[in-house]
Amino acid sequence: MSKKLNLILLFLIIAAGTFLRIYKIGSNYYFTGELGKEFLYIRQYVQNGGLPLVGLPTSHVWLRYGPVYYWILIPLVRIFGQSPFILFWLALTVSMIGIFITYFVFSKIAGQKFAVILSFFVSLSPLWIWITRLSKLHTFFFILIPLVIYSLYKIWHKEKKYVFWLGFFFGLLFSFHFSQIPLFLVFFGVFWVRRKILKVSDYFKFVIGLILPNITILIYDAGQNFSMVKNLILWIPYRFAGFAGLYPKNNFDVVSGGTTLQAFNEFLGRNLFWDNRFWILGSIIFIVLFAVFVFQNYKKFVKDFFVFYLISSTVVQFFALVIHTSPPIHYFLPVFLNFGLLFSFFVCEYWEKRSVKFLTTILFILIFVASILGLNNEHVNDVDYIPLKIQEGVASAIVKDANGTPFSLIRLGPYDYFPENYDQNYQFLILTKGGKIDPSAKKKYIIYDVGDVTVERND
Repeated sequence: MSKKLNLILLFLIIAAGTFLRIYKIGSNYYFTGELGKEFLYIRQYVQNGGLPLVGLPTSHVWLRYGPVYYWILIPLVRIFGQSPFILFWLALTVSMIGIFITYFVFSKIAGQKFAVILSFFVSLSPLWIWITRLSKLHTFFFILIPLVIYSLYKIWHKEKKYVFWLGFFFGLLFSFHFSQIPLFLVFFGVFWVRRKILKVSDYFKFVIGLILPNITILIYDAGQNFSMVKNLILWIPYRFAGFAGLYPKNNFDVVSGGTTLQAFNEFLGRNLFWDNRFWILGSIIFIVLFAVFVFQNYKKFVKDFFVFYLISSTVVQFFALVIHTSPPIHYFLPVFLNFGLLFSFFVCEYWEKRSVKFLTTILFILIFVASILGLNNEHVNDVDYIPLKIQEGVASAIVKDANGTPFSLIRLGPYDYFPENYDQNYQFLILTKGGKIDPSAKKKYIIYDVGDVTVERND
């Protein structure tokens, strides 16, 4: 491909990806208690100054994210105000930068044709669009995972200075999730393949790179007698014990991700389809392609980086999630690229055939059109979806009715078993409108958050 053609295609990739991520976001923004919780956390730093040592707790209350996401978000809120859409615009920016980086990384690893096909896949895939529109901190995986892969690629090709950068980029991921932990096994595999060129000092550089982005977490945890580190170490054998049936699942395990097969089916199916009735087809396509890829390339496993990475990362992460059981969709983030990598490999393998060029073009056009149709019914299966405009109307009505007096708040609706009844989105909107929330106040507003939202006042 010529340089000019590559630039044109990259422009189309970014334009199509941006359009699909923005399409109807004004009326379909998924502002939930989870996003409200992010705003409530940063609100205290916006008002009082300073930056946090750590982020919010994860779904495991003993484990907290690193602070990098909040170091980025707090200045943005100070500059642009407390609009709920700030989270979306940040996620969109990160997602688009992620496509640029993905293109750059795989143009080096597998060539420009491969990079263009992969970037189109990422740009148009319902899974990638959906995660971006959810506007959570997890979107930073879209930037960091390609950089981790690039660092591994460089180490594979004996450029030892990237050992530090592998640790650094991987360490940054702990500010956005912990699902990447199984990838340590992939790193150890690369280190083993290149053990003859690596010295003790190189492993030390990896550890330094890993620690640097997490220094503030360690400082915070030191004040807690390193409870996070201890619990994290114990968590892995705990999960193995759960998989073996040695302890009963708790409520969170049951509700977080459905069954394990459903979770895998959703992850694989969403790569290609918005409609959940077709997810099984996406799963079958992946399984067939992966089986053929392994059969054709297993002899290259320790000779070719691409083969090693695709097989080892898929097997390691999938096995870890089977052990975990019922993983939420974002637990697949470390291998979000793998379906696209597999698809791009086979397209490039047979690219010289006109039928492959034609069918690939038609497929991308169909995915684009289907995405628009899917986005028109984006929240049809989301039991907790309430349009932001309705939420703001409820918040305004409560603040007006309270007339400056403090009140407590209760939300009844989907996921109200989570902390604070999953009402943090309403808390945030009420506070930005001047309301005074006091959990001990006698005046109480009960929000019935199902379909047509209603509010009841108890004095």
